[in-house]
Amino acid sequence: MRVGIIGAGQLAQMLAMAARTMGISLVVQGPRGDDPAVGVASGWVEGPLGSPEAVKALAEQVDVIGFENELVDLTPLHPLEQAGVVFRPSLDTFSSLMNKRRQRHVLQDLNILVPPWIDFNEALAHPKRLNDFGYPLMAKAASGGYDGRGLRTIDDAEALEAFADAVHPEDWYLERFVDFERELAMVGARSVTGEVCCYPLLETCQLGQVCTTVLAPASVSRSVEARAITIVGSILQQLNYVGVLAVELFLAPEGLLVNELAPRTHNSGHLTIEACATSQFEQHLRALTGTSLGPTDLCAPGALMINLLGFEDSRKTYVHEREALAALSGFHLHWYGKRVSRRGRKLGHMTRCLSGSTPAQRQRHVQESLADVDRIWPVSRTMA
Repeated sequence: MRVGIIGAGQLAQMLAMAARTMGISLVVQGPRGDDPAVGVASGWVEGPLGSPEAVKALAEQVDVIGFENELVDLTPLHPLEQAGVVFRPSLDTFSSLMNKRRQRHVLQDLNILVPPWIDFNEALAHPKRLNDFGYPLMAKAASGGYDGRGLRTIDDAEALEAFADAVHPEDWYLERFVDFERELAMVGARSVTGEVCCYPLLETCQLGQVCTTVLAPASVSRSVEARAITIVGSILQQLNYVGVLAVELFLAPEGLLVNELAPRTHNSGHLTIEACATSQFEQHLRALTGTSLGPTDLCAPGALMINLLGFEDSRKTYVHEREALAALSGFHLHWYGKRVSRRGRKLGHMTRCLSGSTPAQRQRHVQESLADVDRIWPVSRTMA
């Protein structure tokens, strides 16, 4: 089958690389010819991201269309789906997950625990309802927020009032600050026939609200991982979802809470390229093309992914740093080829498969790995 992807960033780039090894023709759609995926894909349809004209042109070249991100207006695409264009996941399913506030309603309908939350306008109209929340609060944009954007910490009532004056409250919701033990993620997938599989539970670390590292497997009990598998499987099946889905979780005193859903391949799953029998990108393509899903086992005792985040505003190509990173023994460098570096922007990532049969042994290997990369790329100072 021929696959189309709306979007041409680094996720589409890695999908295109996987498609090459699978013998799949993958065409991307996006506005710029120098976007990361364009040089790797089998073809490129130019146009504003997700515009109906561009997507119609994409549909004429492919058999099925998927999405790289949630920054697409789906409304004008429904006539295309009604006319026979195949979107996976379906537009209705994708629409139910691309807005974070809508995600909360979906999860609560499935009886899945989420952090206590309230619409911003409702909190302003009924301030006493915040008594059970306490400060600080997290303010979250209902749509469009990622990599630290669309998040604000509200320390007190005065700050809440000032924030309400600075934004459109209808675009935000408020969440009780979660005193979590660990931040976790699980990547799962569902096929056209309803087959479901999950990758090992991952532990993520954020700095400045941007993910810096991902570790597999997470150092948690089997019961925690089993609960995560149940949560992810329930979401995939109940929504009739097709493709890869990432679920971000908090391990909190009250149990596992779902923080956010990403209806696509995800940064937390990048280590699956080197560390798992089937990468998340190959898995996504398998699901989109109606093929059976591949095995998700780790091929090593553990794995570490380090995001290479921008630490300055620049148009540098970082040739010397890239050469030094590529020369590190045991590491795999993925460089996305973006035009501009900005503080906190994901420019690439490093993956290393870990030795050691115990969490303590793997943790020592993690610290050594971070130090090796930090000498070349300022991992620990990126968001300082």
